[in-house]
Amino acid sequence: MTSNLPLQAIRVIDLGQIYAGPYCTSQLAYLGAEVIKVEPPGAGEYLRMPRPDGDVSYAFLLLNANKKSVALNLKHPRGHEILLRLLENADVLVENFLDGAMEKLGLGYEQIVDQFPRLIYASGKGYGSESRWSRLGATDYTVQAACGMVSATGYPDRPGVRTPATFIDMGLGIHLAAGILAALLTRGRTGRGQKVEVAMHDVCVPAMTRNLAIVFEGSASGRLANRHPGIAPSNHYPTEDGEISIFCVTESHWQALLKLMKRDDLNADPRFRSPIARYRIADEVDVIVEAWTGSFKRDDLVSLLIEHGIPCAPVRSVEEVAFDPELTEREMLKNSEYPVRGPIKVLGTPLKLSEIDDKRPVQPPPSLGEHTVEVLASIGIAGPELQRLRDEGVI
Repeated sequence: MTSNLPLQAIRVIDLGQIYAGPYCTSQLAYLGAEVIKVEPPGAGEYLRMPRPDGDVSYAFLLLNANKKSVALNLKHPRGHEILLRLLENADVLVENFLDGAMEKLGLGYEQIVDQFPRLIYASGKGYGSESRWSRLGATDYTVQAACGMVSATGYPDRPGVRTPATFIDMGLGIHLAAGILAALLTRGRTGRGQKVEVAMHDVCVPAMTRNLAIVFEGSASGRLANRHPGIAPSNHYPTEDGEISIFCVTESHWQALLKLMKRDDLNADPRFRSPIARYRIADEVDVIVEAWTGSFKRDDLVSLLIEHGIPCAPVRSVEEVAFDPELTEREMLKNSEYPVRGPIKVLGTPLKLSEIDDKRPVQPPPSLGEHTVEVLASIGIAGPELQRLRDEGVI
């Protein structure tokens, strides 16, 4: 293990579930924190989705490497007591339950802050705790609707659509991790912890900057499918074996594209002389561009446009991305293993620090309760007491 990890000696009690909380703690684990994932006995946290053969959801495996699992029933008085004992030596608590759920367990911030004044209490929510929607169940899909993203996504003549990518969950996770790091720095100066709250809906606001700017300028933010407002060409175009995304941000990009297409004659037509002018005739621009792109292989065209400095990208399938060797080279997908499944892939971290070795060994995702005995022993629970806890359904 690398000896200079920034969160070495930081202990995190992870009550996170599904995507947002576990992604946050996965990033803390890559930074060196000891992450103890506390899950209900029996089935574990929701994302495990255990099957009769003992297998678990691959999404769980992707998000939970480098963690320890403790099976603990927080609704049982003894489970509640044990968690409080774990918090005595913890630096951070992470949770992303529905608003009010932690209070029902007797674990709300105000309920435990006096007992644990140094604790960083990190809370991920769908909506702010003071929001009129604070108790509204939130998922990435539903928050996309609430924040206006769905209304701005899709084609003009059809209802808006959501994306299946859970980027709001992951955005919450990394924002929550950033808040935790800031709180740890503050604690280093003051000696006191604090509550850190990040709401999914709040994370969406900066993501909607372009759309909000359009509205504040007095225009309507409509659905443009794969086009960008005010820029043409900006779309997905057919090739012989797929599609390519081309985005001429500047006039120099357009001029470079004209040369490649051998259409410098369009410079004589005032309708093509500026991005805004071209956008007014975007359909006509797209017909010209796609007539040219259709004669190329997708990846050959990407290489050509890269060579000439024109922003572009291949429109790739999820399967292409999943098996792209560059993701392994970048350590974004790391090799691991899991009982029943054998070799698996787990998520790496986008955080690249020059003093941290990305290629250090990854600890496999834990089986449910795999570290219960080890962790409880660290607070003096072992032997007959451990067996009693099992018999009572506490662990």
